[in-house]
Amino acid sequence: MRSFLAALCLSLLSFCAGATPNKPVVINLVTASWEGFANPDETGYYFDILNRVFPLPKWQVNVQFMPFARTLYLIESGRVDMILSVYKGDVKSSLLSENAVELDSIDAAVTPQIAATWVGIESLSHKKVQAMLAYRYNLLAPTPMFYEESSDMLSMLNSVNAGRIDAVLDYKKNIEALIPELRAPQTFVIIQGVLSAETFFAFANTEKGQMLKHHFDIEHKKIIDSGEQDRLYMETKAKGF
Repeated sequence: MRSFLAALCLSLLSFCAGATPNKPVVINLVTASWEGFANPDETGYYFDILNRVFPLPKWQVNVQFMPFARTLYLIESGRVDMILSVYKGDVKSSLLSENAVELDSIDAAVTPQIAATWVGIESLSHKKVQAMLAYRYNLLAPTPMFYEESSDMLSMLNSVNAGRIDAVLDYKKNIEALIPELRAPQTFVIIQGVLSAETFFAFANTEKGQMLKHHFDIEHKKIIDSGEQDRLYMETKAKGF
C-alpha cells in the first residue's frame, strides 16, 4: 500500500510539475446537460464543485456536452479524463470519487390510473416503464418492471400520455419542458422523488485519471467537512432543481 501511495504521489508531481499560470494541467471532461447541475454555459452545482477542486490557473477543465450514454463509453474506453454524475453501477473499469457529490432524486410521469392508487415505487411493479438510454433506473428500483430505454423523451411522454405505457422516469424539469410539444393535452401526472441514489464523479482508469481522482478526493472531502457541499446543494434545490 505504501509503495502504491508513493507511486501515486510521484505521478501527481509529474503531472503537476509543469502546471504554471501559462501551462495549467488540462482535464478533458464530458458530461450530459443536467439543468441546474451541469448547464450548457458551464454553471450549476457540479461546476461549483469542480471550480473549487480544480481552480484556475493551475487546472484547465475542457468541457464537452453530449448524451449520457456517450459519456459512459468515452470514460470506460479511457478517451476522456472525467465525467459527471454517475451511479455506482454505471461504470465498470472507471474510478469513482470516494464520496458522493449528491443524493439524486428521480421523478416520474405516470398515467392517471397509476397516480390514483400510488403508494410508492412498488406501484410500478410489473408495469411498462421507460427512461432515457443508459439511465438504468431499473437497477435502482426494488421492484420488477417491464423496463425499456429510448433516446426520444418526447416519444416516451406521448406514449404515457396516451396510456400505451404506465410511466416515464426522468426529472420533473425535463418532463415539464416537453409538455407544450405533446400530441394531445396532458393527461399524465408527475410524481416527484420516486427513486433516489447517490451520484459520483468518475475518472478514467489511467495514470492521469488516478492522479485526478486522488486530488479530487482530498479537496472534495474538505468541501464536505466544511459544510460547503451541503450549502451549494441546498442553494441549487432552493432554485427548484
